[in-house]
Amino acid sequence: MLQVLLSGLVTGSLYGLLALGIVLIYRTTGVLNFAYGALAAASTCLLYILLTGPRLPFWLAVLLSLFFALLLGAVVERAFARPLLAAPILTKAIATLALALVLQTVVQALWPQLTTPVHFPTPFEGHALRLGGFYLSLTDGLVLLITALLLIVLQLFLLRTRLGIAMRATADGLEAARLMGIPVGLIFLLVWMLTSLLAAIAGFLIAARQTVIDVQFMDPVLLLAFIGAVLGGLDRLEGAVLGGVLVGLAENVLALLLAGHSLGALDLGNPGIREALIFAGFVLLLLLRPRGLFGGAALRRV
Repeated sequence: MLQVLLSGLVTGSLYGLLALGIVLIYRTTGVLNFAYGALAAASTCLLYILLTGPRLPFWLAVLLSLFFALLLGAVVERAFARPLLAAPILTKAIATLALALVLQTVVQALWPQLTTPVHFPTPFEGHALRLGGFYLSLTDGLVLLITALLLIVLQLFLLRTRLGIAMRATADGLEAARLMGIPVGLIFLLVWMLTSLLAAIAGFLIAARQTVIDVQFMDPVLLLAFIGAVLGGLDRLEGAVLGGVLVGLAENVLALLLAGHSLGALDLGNPGIREALIFAGFVLLLLLRPRGLFGGAALRRV
């Protein structure tokens, strides 16, 4: 059971890492970004191509892919998010779904070999740490370490730097931020670049952990990350990570408890049953806590 909880903590950290970017962009720009998984997948697919095509050294390929993620975030903000700045929140959310389809179509056209699952090579594969009676793969250890470091760095950045304070001011009130002389357009650009970078890091770690990818490998993960973000309240970065961790723990514990059980002809160990229970619990919690488990202030409407 403790090994299952450890695995759930790792899975939840990945959901939390994705939720971190979802919450950051929502708090600052008012966009519920359903293209977040496609952004992560595009950068991860590029990393795969660099590793298997020109066979670049792993860390060089990672750096180039992260740079690509920054550029992709900038292009998306300028060409997509900026024209929709004044649109209702529902319009922007639906537009991000269209953006996700566009990104997936472009990646499929560029790299048709990724329309089917392929092996994702990393130098961490096959390596594990033994902690007492538990085993932790090197990839899982990196997931825990990177998630914790990014949360700490982001919190310090938002609380201690002038740029971070400007981002927080923009999140609290767009018009007030403009009146204070904050360059809102630049802040939005930087937020999209930063969240695209976070998406890429999450995508790399998820691909390294599951060892296979395709163009749509992020789609099932994104939905659970959104649940974690909403559970966290959509207004606190640490709440996003905690919400993601709770979803990951629930997923792994349910997998253990339901494995090998059936209800008539219904196989309770089916992943679909597990996800349905998570969604049902999510809806129930929202009925009791509409602002999420860790949400404080009322959600902003744009």
